[in-house]
Amino acid sequence: MTQDGLKQYALSSAASHKTPLYGTAIGTSDLTLQPRSRAILRHCNLVTSEYEMKWDAVFRHSHEPDYAAPDDLVAFARDNGLAFHGHTLWWHESIPASHRESSDKVFAEAAMQHLRVITARYAGQLHSWDVVNEVLEPAHGRDDGLRGTRFLNAMGPDYIGIAFQEAAALDPNATLVLNEMGLEYAHPEAERKRRAMIALLERELSRGTPIACLGIQSHLTAMEQPRHHPDLRAFLREIDGMGLSVMITELDVSDHLCPRDRAERDRVVADTYRAYLDLVLEESTVLAVTTWGLSDDRTWLNAFRPRPDGSPQRPLPLDRALRRKPAWHAIKAALLKAAAHRNSTISD
Repeated sequence: MTQDGLKQYALSSAASHKTPLYGTAIGTSDLTLQPRSRAILRHCNLVTSEYEMKWDAVFRHSHEPDYAAPDDLVAFARDNGLAFHGHTLWWHESIPASHRESSDKVFAEAAMQHLRVITARYAGQLHSWDVVNEVLEPAHGRDDGLRGTRFLNAMGPDYIGIAFQEAAALDPNATLVLNEMGLEYAHPEAERKRRAMIALLERELSRGTPIACLGIQSHLTAMEQPRHHPDLRAFLREIDGMGLSVMITELDVSDHLCPRDRAERDRVVADTYRAYLDLVLEESTVLAVTTWGLSDDRTWLNAFRPRPDGSPQRPLPLDRALRRKPAWHAIKAALLKAAAHRNSTISD
């Protein structure tokens, strides 16, 4: 397998922890389109299930689970020597239609059954799992900052610890991740969420909840994400002080605020990648950097956050023709810098 992609700079041997794995979110369509699958194999040593492992995806067509799609993704990773990150066991936006209005008792039983079955099915095959996803929303008004969801209503605030304990028992070798959005921003609401996250982690760790890693989604916006972010830096130091590693789980950089000029957009997007990664890699033990797609044709941002001028966004490392962009080189440079720093620390 060629080693001239980002893979070369991302650590083929994760155990050494000299630099993080680099990966991308994938779906089953990426397996059937050969140019895409070749690009994934060339540039990545980790892949994340974008949609296929979510609870509603597994129960998409009936009341019976269908694991054909996640089986295909896991087999692709296994057959090609890639680490696999499972996404996600419990998320409030991936509840099957059949359980959106069910009683709390029925919902809790179904949620536990899904977690147990899918975790056991892929036990020993995954690098890591997003066990719970997007559990915080301070604006919902709870003192603990938890988001009001079916999981919280049906199972109470202990549902997070329950999920991690069950996952650890079923797949003790997987790194168990608490994945969250909005921790990386600079506005006051993000600082409230960071404070709520610190309190949540302290509470869960004091109870023995086997959280090993914090997932920071990292959906960034060019011309909005600050180059210097002292509040985020301080937060990451607190996370590191708890003994937790970090995964950057869903990284992309929206260019919807950037000028139309393509070269200028690419420059600003790349600069945003580099500044953000330099900060996080400097302050954290980062296990993996995952972009939410590898090439611009796979981004979700054209639908979610379209540009005012109607031109397609360019938020990912490769363009639509799978050619490297300045963003690719920015990620490479950040990974190389992190590797050099860690090597010098080890030698010291």
